[in-house]
Amino acid sequence: MSTAFFADALYDPATAETTRPAALLVDGGRVVAAGRRDQVHVPADAARVDAEGLTLLPGLIDCHVHLCFRGDGVVLGEMLASPFSRTLLNAVGSCRQTIEAGFTTVRDAGGTPAAVRIAVERGYFPGPRMVLAIQILSQTGGHADQRFPCGVDLLWHPAPDLPGSVVDGVEPMRKRVRELVRAGADWIKLCTSGGVLSPGDAPHHATFTLEEIQAAVQEAATQGRKVMAHAQAAAGIKNALRGGVTTIEHGIWIDDEALDLFLRDGDRALVPTLVAPVWVTRHAKAGRMPAFAAEKGLTVAADHRVSVGRAVEAGVPLAYGTDSGVGPHGSNGEELLLLQEVGMPAEDCIRSATTVAARVLGLEGTAGTLAPGAYGDLVGVPGDPLADLALLARPENVRLVAKGGEVVKGRAD
Repeated sequence: MSTAFFADALYDPATAETTRPAALLVDGGRVVAAGRRDQVHVPADAARVDAEGLTLLPGLIDCHVHLCFRGDGVVLGEMLASPFSRTLLNAVGSCRQTIEAGFTTVRDAGGTPAAVRIAVERGYFPGPRMVLAIQILSQTGGHADQRFPCGVDLLWHPAPDLPGSVVDGVEPMRKRVRELVRAGADWIKLCTSGGVLSPGDAPHHATFTLEEIQAAVQEAATQGRKVMAHAQAAAGIKNALRGGVTTIEHGIWIDDEALDLFLRDGDRALVPTLVAPVWVTRHAKAGRMPAFAAEKGLTVAADHRVSVGRAVEAGVPLAYGTDSGVGPHGSNGEELLLLQEVGMPAEDCIRSATTVAARVLGLEGTAGTLAPGAYGDLVGVPGDPLADLALLARPENVRLVAKGGEVVKGRAD
């Protein structure tokens, strides 16, 4: 049976045009028609959803989340006392919080096995559509190597359906990529620099050799996959881009040479995650962050904003991402406001979380749009999001969410 949504307005991110009053018809989980009410034929037997007072937009896309991480800080004692099964079950709440915030599609950047996607698809609990990296890969002593000086390993600990996170050398890299594809990975996630939350490395240092990066990219390509790179250091960013990586995550220190590499190939994009170091700082103030991570987070935040601002000014494609799991799930929309603060116009902020993100993830035409044939994934907010991005940024303002035409949050008649 089809479902019709009746709203005050319909906003198209691709054109930045608003249609009033609006109707949208979904059948079989896909958009059949969208536009002015007098131009959309609604069958008599269609279910009707009252979205009066709301502006409808495509469901938002977050290209960098970690659904199995709780997002309430890093307290080592709590982690030591938690079995792996609890880590997996974190995804139940994370999925619900994410979709109720209006994010109907996500790319999980590591730590979430394919079982979580299967569970959502089978209706065990509500959640967004998922593109998965499965695991985070780094060299020994890199960002995904969570061995502390005492010899204990924490975070990203291998389970039967999570291949190991530490890999060294070209041939081992090829094998690990194959293992990740076998485990259900849609993307391969590399760490080409150190990071903030890892104990034994530094964000401004590059990791993995160019040859190791190229091996991952080549092996992924043979299986129709692309590669994303946690890359904060300038050298790590450039090594990743030269090695054929498609998306750079974080990009804290992007220099002029890196900007040129981004723009040389239209297939590349930056996923800035400006909100991630903000949440590290908040957790540190609340006493929920190790001293080593708190110190690193404080030192990178200002440079991060400057770097992303330069990328915006240069015209680098920005695909929306938050690193939720570092911060709380459901707060994904805060990134919109931070992007606007570094110089991105409101319409481009929304595009980063819709049309641009969909193109980067290979979902163009099906996600990030409400054109005929697209998924019936939508959000409704009470007003004009171009005039006030907080309407999308704050989950309490997201009054309606539907996935495949089925209402997840809000009221269906």
